[in-house]
Amino acid sequence: MGPPPASQSGPGCPQPPPAPPAPAMAAPAPQSPEPSAPPQPSQGQSQGIGEAEPEAEAALAPDDQSDQRRPAGDEEDSEKSKPTGSDGERRGVKRQRDEKEEHGRAYYEFREEAYHSRSKSPPPPEEEAKDEEEDPTLVSLDTYTSDLHFQVSKDRYGGQPLFSEKFPTLWSGARSTYGVTKGKVCFEAKVTQNLPLKEGCTEVSLLRVGWSVDFSRPQLGEDEFSYGFDGRGLKAENGQFEEYGQAFGENDVIGCFANFKSEEVELSFSKNGDDLGIAFRVSKESLNERALLPHVLCKNCVVELNFGQKEEPFFPSAEEFVFIHAVPVEDRVRTALPPKTMEECEVLLMVGLPGSGKTQWALKHAQDNPEKRYNVLGAETVLNQMRMKGPEEPEMDPKSRDLLVQQASQCLSKLVQVASRTKRNIILDQCNVYNSGQRRKLLLFKTFSRKVVVIVPNEEDWKKRLELRKEVEGDDVPETVMLEMKANFSLPEKCDYMEEVTFGELEKEEAQPLVTKYKEEARRLLPPSEKRTNRRNNRNKRNRQSRSRGQGYVGGQRRGYDNRAYGQQYWGQSGSRGGYRNFYDRYRGDYDRFYGRDYDYNRYRDYYRQYNREWERAKLYHPGQFEPRDPLSKQ
Repeated sequence: MGPPPASQSGPGCPQPPPAPPAPAMAAPAPQSPEPSAPPQPSQGQSQGIGEAEPEAEAALAPDDQSDQRRPAGDEEDSEKSKPTGSDGERRGVKRQRDEKEEHGRAYYEFREEAYHSRSKSPPPPEEEAKDEEEDPTLVSLDTYTSDLHFQVSKDRYGGQPLFSEKFPTLWSGARSTYGVTKGKVCFEAKVTQNLPLKEGCTEVSLLRVGWSVDFSRPQLGEDEFSYGFDGRGLKAENGQFEEYGQAFGENDVIGCFANFKSEEVELSFSKNGDDLGIAFRVSKESLNERALLPHVLCKNCVVELNFGQKEEPFFPSAEEFVFIHAVPVEDRVRTALPPKTMEECEVLLMVGLPGSGKTQWALKHAQDNPEKRYNVLGAETVLNQMRMKGPEEPEMDPKSRDLLVQQASQCLSKLVQVASRTKRNIILDQCNVYNSGQRRKLLLFKTFSRKVVVIVPNEEDWKKRLELRKEVEGDDVPETVMLEMKANFSLPEKCDYMEEVTFGELEKEEAQPLVTKYKEEARRLLPPSEKRTNRRNNRNKRNRQSRSRGQGYVGGQRRGYDNRAYGQQYWGQSGSRGGYRNFYDRYRGDYDRFYGRDYDYNRYRDYYRQYNREWERAKLYHPGQFEPRDPLSKQ
């Protein structure tokens, strides 16, 4: 096929047949605007901060190897054609970055924050579906204390990870709504299915099941008074793993037993009805009458629980043990109830530079207010839920560790969206130095009580904390990342989406001069960035492209569509595909100017319709007189 004609009508516009000899009063066809050129794809991800801002990717230059393949005679022309800035420098060239195999947590946190700071403000979250009224005496999985990324089944007797395909290393789990402090109690857990993973993924499907007390960490077996049986044939308590029983997996049923009638609380397990022996002995004095709750933690698998709601158990239970559902209500301990409405929930947005002490403030605030049961969403929290624990933790190479940190930052962005649809109290433990990022996140929590906590320590304390952070985490904040954060850091102020702004350390009067000093230093030390200019140009280019469809020029001025639904722009009323009549009505101003208001707008269309009928009839009855010719050839 030959190349298309040089001029084409706009997207979706019908193409008329070749024009016949037009009558004297024939009207010209309405001119459709030519579509803008689509944005060029990026040449791969760039190293460093450039990855954090996708708008800058369009400004990247092609690979330097393309210059080597260019003929020598074209060098002068190419040099002339290269755009230059005000100082004569080449534009569109990537700045040199420090080549590092590992970037660290702060780098990927900055990438996610910078990326979302350029995104449009999200629409208000959909209201959470009203839970059906259930019998409050039933024992089921607690959706209030479960992990945000654990998807509880509709009947609340099972669940699975929410992001298993995208984040296969992420553990997620939940506890039951009731616990026990006496008697001989049991429940069952079955691995009903191993979830499919992406091709080439080496992660395995695992279940960890057991008992834990309220307010313990969600990672079963990795905290005090948390006891789990792992699918690798391990038992876990307070982060210590030892061999126990047998490995188990898909379609296996694990029985969990708690005996409070002995001198010490004895916790044992069974596999498919076979007793595996006592795994833990817990002192009653140390428990201090705290209830033990059934707890499951899974990775890439679906789990089903039997608290006694089934007519028949998977396997007969041991003598004198009863399912927890059969224990009288007065002998069970209920966990805390969730807020009744989202208006009762609050979200705290932490704001501060890396190493300023945001995480310590958030954890202390959550510990000092246990009745609110804050969910602290931070990169370090997600990282702990992604790491594989065991008797001998495998050492990760820098590339794998860097990938894990990157996935934790991406997962955290999704968890923020999930949290906005739940009835919980949330602390967003991130830097949040961009004003646009603050606005975007808080708009998600439209019905919550929204508060901001700003942490700005004095300069000496901040440097000490940065050194301590480097010793603990083993990585330093890249200099360019820190400078970019300082340059964009500004103190938030109370507004319609910030009901309260609190300063955790230095008050606003003391913090403002320090933040201004950081900003001025950063802007002075940052190298000149052509990407900032190109990012603004690219944003304007996208705006022009988004307005290019259906735009005309009236009186030398650009005119676009109203802010209406997509279906109304091209088809008149939403949902009716009635043709382009309403589309061409946008150009009536031009016709009225040149032809008067009595001009027949459909005359040109009706003329071609009649012409086509006569043309087809002539070809049908006189086929030999009509030979095909090139429509582009000269007459």
